Formats: sequence, C-alpha cells, structure tokens
Amino acid sequence: MSVNSSPFSSLIKLKKLNLTGGWGKSMAINDLSPLSGLVNLQELSIRNTQVTNLSPLLSLANLQDLDISFTPVTDLSPLSGLANLQALNVSKTQVTDLSPLSGLANLQRLNVSLTPVTDLSPLLELIKNDLQVRWSWDSWVVDGGIFVEDCPLTNPPAEIVKQGNAAILNFFNETAIQGTDHLYEAKMLLIGEGGAGKTSLLRRLYQTEKPLPTENETTKGIDIHRHEFKLVNGRNFRLNVWDFGGQEIYHATHQFFLTKRSLYVLLDDTRKDNKTVHDAGFKYWLEVADLLGGHSPVLIFQNEKGGRTKTIDESGIKAKFNNVKDIYRGNLELPGSADELRKAVELYAQNLPHIGEKWPAKWVSIRSDIEQQAKDKPFISLQDYFDIYRKQQDFDRDKALHLSRYLHDLGVFLHFQDEPLLSRTVILQNTWATEAVFRMLDDETVKGNLGLFDSTDCQRVWRDSEYADMHPELLALMQKFEFCYRLPDTDADTWLAPQLLPPSKPVSLSAWQQSCDLTLRYRYEFLPKGIVSRLIVRMHRFVKRPDLSWISGALFERGNTEVLAEVPAKGGEIVLRARGPERKDLLSVISADLDALNDSFHGLKDLVAKWVPCNCSRCRELTEPEFFEQERLLQRKIDGKLKVECPASYEDVDVLELLDGIRVDQLPGWAKDENTSTSKDDKVRTIKIFLASSSELKDDRDDFDLYFRQQNDRLRKKGIYLEIVRWENFLDAMSETRLQDEYNKEVKACDIFVSLFFTKTGKYTEEEFDTAHRQFLSTKKPLIYTFFKNAPQNLGDIGDEIISLLNFKKKLADLGHFYTSYNNIEHLKLKFSDQLEKLREKGI
Repeated sequence: MSVNSSPFSSLIKLKKLNLTGGWGKSMAINDLSPLSGLVNLQELSIRNTQVTNLSPLLSLANLQDLDISFTPVTDLSPLSGLANLQALNVSKTQVTDLSPLSGLANLQRLNVSLTPVTDLSPLLELIKNDLQVRWSWDSWVVDGGIFVEDCPLTNPPAEIVKQGNAAILNFFNETAIQGTDHLYEAKMLLIGEGGAGKTSLLRRLYQTEKPLPTENETTKGIDIHRHEFKLVNGRNFRLNVWDFGGQEIYHATHQFFLTKRSLYVLLDDTRKDNKTVHDAGFKYWLEVADLLGGHSPVLIFQNEKGGRTKTIDESGIKAKFNNVKDIYRGNLELPGSADELRKAVELYAQNLPHIGEKWPAKWVSIRSDIEQQAKDKPFISLQDYFDIYRKQQDFDRDKALHLSRYLHDLGVFLHFQDEPLLSRTVILQNTWATEAVFRMLDDETVKGNLGLFDSTDCQRVWRDSEYADMHPELLALMQKFEFCYRLPDTDADTWLAPQLLPPSKPVSLSAWQQSCDLTLRYRYEFLPKGIVSRLIVRMHRFVKRPDLSWISGALFERGNTEVLAEVPAKGGEIVLRARGPERKDLLSVISADLDALNDSFHGLKDLVAKWVPCNCSRCRELTEPEFFEQERLLQRKIDGKLKVECPASYEDVDVLELLDGIRVDQLPGWAKDENTSTSKDDKVRTIKIFLASSSELKDDRDDFDLYFRQQNDRLRKKGIYLEIVRWENFLDAMSETRLQDEYNKEVKACDIFVSLFFTKTGKYTEEEFDTAHRQFLSTKKPLIYTFFKNAPQNLGDIGDEIISLLNFKKKLADLGHFYTSYNNIEHLKLKFSDQLEKLREKGI
C-alpha cells in the first residue's frame, strides 16, 4: 500500500517522520510519493518496509537522517542531490552501487553492512576526508564512519578494509600508480575423520607417482601440497592443497587454518554408518566448513573402500548446508577413481569470489618473489622482507607493513606484527610452523606428562637445525595460537598444553556442585572442539591448581571464590558454576572471556544461547534447577512482562533478578590480566550518569542502560568509562531514610543527569530533576540532559498528566534549560552519543 496522503498534506512543517516496521514484521508501505511535498523534513525512517523506489525523496533537500535498512531498495540514485544528508542506513538491502553517494560531502554515518556492495571506490573522497571505514556496525549509534560488515568487498578486499583507512588509501594509491594485475590462487582443504583416506585422495588427485599410504601411515598435523593448472586465458592457477590430520588432537587448531574464500573437500568413509546430516561424521565437519570456512563451497567424496557403496541423504544434507555443491564417489584403491573430482575442484576453485581480484601490479611481483624465497627458506627476518619489497618499489615502512598484514590475513605467510617477539620474523612456510607445533603436541613424553613440558623438552623436540635457534619464537607461536601457557611460580620454565590434559574429570570434583551455586549454561547448536582448553589458556591466571583441570573442564579460583567450567558428558554445552564471596564477579569474568572466545568464531554467536537458573524457592535448593533462556528473558523485559513462571514449582519469579545474576557489562577492576602492561598515561575517567524516567519509559531506560554499558570496552580506548546509576541499583539498599532520598544523594554525586519524559512527568522524576538543578547551580555539576519522547496526542485526550507535562516544559523554559526530542530508543542513543562526543572533545 502507499502512504496515505491526507495526514501529510497539511504537515508541510513536519521535520521528523518514522514509518518503521516492527521487528520481524515488514510494514506494507511501498509508495512514498505522498511525502514528496514535505520539504522541511530532516529525519525519515522507512526501515523494514516494502519500499523499492526512492524517487519521491528527490525534493527533500533538508533531509539529514535517512534509514532505509531492511527494505528491497536497490537504487540510491535519487539520493545523489541530498547534499545535507548526514546519516544514511542502507544495511540489509540489495544495494550494490554506491556511486550516487560520491558527492554527499556531509555524510558522517553510512551503514552498508549486509549488502552485496563490493566496491568502495565511490566513497574515496569521504575516506580521504577521514571518515573511518569500520567493519563492525556495533558502534553505529556512537561512532561516525562507513560500516561495511559482511559485504563481499573486492575493491579493496575485506582483508585490506579491516586494517583501516590508512591501508585502504594505500591500496587505492598503489593501484593508481602501478596499475593492476590479477592473482589466480586458491586454497583447497581436505577434511574428515582420521583414517577416512584423505592422504590417499591427495595422492590420487595430485601425487599419482606416489603409492597409497599404508594403514599405519597417518597425517600428523597438516600436509600442504602445491598444484598448478592452466586457465583458458593462459595464466597459471595455483591451488594450495591442505591435508588435515583427522585425529581429535588437531581439531582445536582448525580455527587458525580453516579459512574463508576456500574450497573444501569432505571425505566420507563408506565403511562408516554416517548417512544423514544429523550423523556425527557429516554434521561436525559440515558445521566446521560452514562456520570456520565462511560458508565456502564444499564437495563430498565417498571413499568406497573395498568396493563398498553407501547411499547418503544428499537432499537432506544440501537442505541444511546449501554450500554443499556436489557428491562424488570412487574406490581410491583404483587409479583414476578421483578424476571426476579433480575436474570439479578446478571448476569450483577458479569460480571462488576472490579469484581474479585486482591487485596493485607490484604487489603481485612481491608475492612472486616471496614464493621463490619460500622454496628454500622456512622463514626470513623482517628486514629480509623489507628488502624484497624494496626491490619492487620505493620503500615505505608503513606501506610494506600494510601489505605484510594483508598477505598474513590471506595465509600467504605468517607475520604477527602485534607480538614483539614474533614481529621480527616472517614465516614463509606454513608447514614449518605447523610441524613444529604438532611435534610438541604429538610427542610421547609430553603426552605422558599430560601436557607439561619444559626447556629440556624444547631442546629435544626441536633439535633439528631448522628449529634450533627459534625456540622462543616457536613458544610464542604456540601461545599466540592458545595451545599452551607458561606455568607461574615454577623453578624452571614450564609450560602446559591443556589439549593433553586427562580426559576424565578429577575425582575430587565429581560431586562438586551444590544447591547454592550460581550457574550459567551455554548451549551450542555447534560446539567447536578445543574451546575449553583455549579458555584455560586465556584465563590461566585463575587456574591455581592445574591438577584440577582436564581436557573439557577446569576449576578457576580467586581467593575463596571458585568457578567450575566444564562440558558435561552429554556434550553440546558449557556449564559454569560459581560459589564464594565474589561468585558473581568471577563468574562474570569467566563468562565474558567465553563470550569473547565465541565471538572469535565468525557466526558462532548465532548458534549459542545462554541459560540462567531459576531462583524460585524450590530451585534454590536444587543442584540442577530449572533454566530460562536469557534471550527470552530479555524479550520479556522489552515487552514489560517482568514475571515468569517456573515450570517446576509454578512460582512467579522476577525477570530482572534473573537477568541481574550475570552482568558481564560490569566487570571488577581485577578482571584485567595482571600481566598486561598499561601506560601510566592511559588513564580511564569514570563518568557517573544518573538515569531517571517515569515508569512508562522503563523499556527505553533499560535499552539506554544496556547499550551504553555494552559500549564501555570501546569507550575505554577513548579514556571514558560510563557508570550508569538508576533506581534498580538500590533494590537491596538498606536505609532508615526514605528510599527516594537515597536516589537524590546519588543525583548530587553524579557527573551527568539524564531524564526521560513521555506523556507525564512523574512525581519523583521531577524531584530528581530539581535536585540535580540545585546541585548544578551550586557546583556546576551534574550536567543535565532532558529528553522528551515524541507522542501523538488527540486534543480530546488531554488530561491532568499531559497538562503537568506542558507545565514542566514551561518550567524548563523559565529556567533557561533546553530539552531534546526523540522518536525511539535508537534515536535517543544517537542524540545522547552526540552530546557525549562533544563533551569528550571539550575535555569535560
């Protein structure tokens, strides 16, 4: 339907209009022509509508803020003349061409995330003017910039974009100076269970001169083979084939070597009974390729050992994983059994999205020189790399490091610029590095010591000349990959590799749980292998007794407080149980780091859910209480349904109390790693914000509070920490005075006072405002910001509450205090973020 023109025909002075569809519900609006006369309009949202044509906006020259996200819009050309546009959100649309925006010099926020955009060159002038390109759009409200998360970028490639503006400008500058060339290179990964025949497949494909491996010959770690074939344009295509060891010990390394923009071949052994997508032999490996491989294409090859065939649920597998392209079969005992697969590999590899990407021409030459060096040397010094760069073009250290980071991200070599020890070395041969790591993890002595090793073991395991002088770098590499950590307080340097810990839970912890424990569950649709061992490495400062750790769990301790983290026998989840005087704090610290680990797997956060325990009178007495999904509790909070029934006791429990059990947005000061050095100049200033509103705006207050708490990690980098104070903080306050007096004390002590109003003032909210205003007149603190939410009103509905609101607005005018209007919570976040940024720039 179209926007009905009658309500708007007399609203020529209208400045703000929100036609946003609800979450998950698209508004049936598809025609904006009635808006063409609203020439004074400054803010417009048509988010989540069915609009495709933006032409009616041509005349809206005063438009400053436009949200067209989650619409079917493809063409932005009607916006090319909107010179006053400052904020534009086109995320989750089908927009591909950004050239209509090239002349919009006033743009401060542009969100093109989750669109098919590949080319950022139309925005080059904006980027030159220091509008920051940002991958993540989490900070859309707070930060200005161009947000490009999950766009299939090729000009420049995503790996360049993630480095920031300097790398982007360097890419465009080098391309303009050198011209372009194309790189035809891809990575193919052989995955599957150990013993399925991956090495046999590699030899049938590309090493036909070699005999098939014996039953006892297994791949340890990773074997990398280079294969080349000719393209129709006469160019060589380089295929880097990675054969992964299928044993359990290698699974934890997958995140570091299973890459996006690659081709995967999953080997199925027909002697095994895996037939459907739900069987472990398919589900785990397809999840791995989908999650860690960024939905890269997958080919399945069935190894018909001994001529045994097996029919699998091909349609079910492809329905669940639409990146599975085809299935091939053959008995690898027979020559020629993989010929059809070889043809398919060449076809799919050369059609990967990045193939033929434009590179600055001399970058291709530098890449070629590095390839030649890699034939003879497993690693070179950073200075050697600079010399290679210098041979091809004028040397510039920053530009050379931009290219190095890009080649590292592509997997051409390993160069960890941010690690002081590793930054001095460029590892040219991935096999050299992986073999060194797996030598330690595969060593029988180290395995017999349950993952403990020392400098003597390093001398023994890495005694070959190619490793002899690189022990510090190899240990740094293992720690970088979170394979091990150095044990503190030991006489000699000793390290622990948690992957080699015992498989069984220590007997002393078998009945550890108690009814008083604070518990949090992470339930995974897909649980990557090795997460707990990596959590142990990351949080090892709290692992006081390594003998109370095992391969799927650990006891973390701080003083008299303990947190037990483990994967239960049934699998599929990680359970955290805490007890002691700081149980909420330590549980929050461990869970925050587990959140960070989950986030490091692209897409995993959508496959994991947090569950919090019920705190009814019955469940408080149980070691296994009922649980509520956190996401559903948050939705109840948004919907104002603040009680939920326990399914076991039928008691109503408080949603806010359930959610307050874990607060990862408020971590204690000791949460930071004591070993992390910080500059004395890196002081973080705490800004205390008192947030007040009437009860009708509780949802806005909750969302405002949650959002700015979530932004604290980012704001810390700017020297700011926001402490949000609100009446819920005082639920447990014990005072002989009136509780409102407790609030007023906090108002006087805060740095900023924020009050929200809608259709009424609220007796206590106005009292809090008066307290803040009197304090400001006396001490110039707190700074006061007042926001009124726009509310449509019929004249017949005006009652005492509306009159009180109008009287309060008049009172503000008499005081010389200016308030700000807002439409919705996103608008409120944006308005207050702008105010906060101005304060920061002024040093207030």
